[in-house]
Amino acid sequence: MGTEDPGADPELKHADWTPEEVDALMCYLHRHHAEQGDTGSFRQSTYANAADHIHPLLVSGKVKDHKNVSIKWGALKQTYKAIVTYHSKLGEHWDNECGVNIGGALAAESWSKYVAVKANAQMKPFHNKGWEYLEFLEDIFP
Repeated sequence: MGTEDPGADPELKHADWTPEEVDALMCYLHRHHAEQGDTGSFRQSTYANAADHIHPLLVSGKVKDHKNVSIKWGALKQTYKAIVTYHSKLGEHWDNECGVNIGGALAAESWSKYVAVKANAQMKPFHNKGWEYLEFLEDIFP
């Protein structure tokens, strides 16, 4: 969980998402990616329908609404962009099974320095594992 903006609307605080809810959201948005606009965002009605779609999976916590779905989609897009930037723009290794595939002390030290930079911190979980949603996002953003 990230730090909260003290001036932010309390209704927009980050909702906790279970892996099942994220899976269902990604499947829903993937099936409806034709509804995506040029900016990579969806219409509010798509977010609302996605929230209705994942509602039966709620075990506890806050019920997700269109705002929570939109925020989660934004976070997923940021992760995707971080991976694409790392692999494509920096020319670094990436495979969706082993991620960055860090091995050896020198590579681990270099990796630690890379993810220590705030702008690169989203890549930290991928030092030796891929991202299960990469193929969905590649379809959505060909």
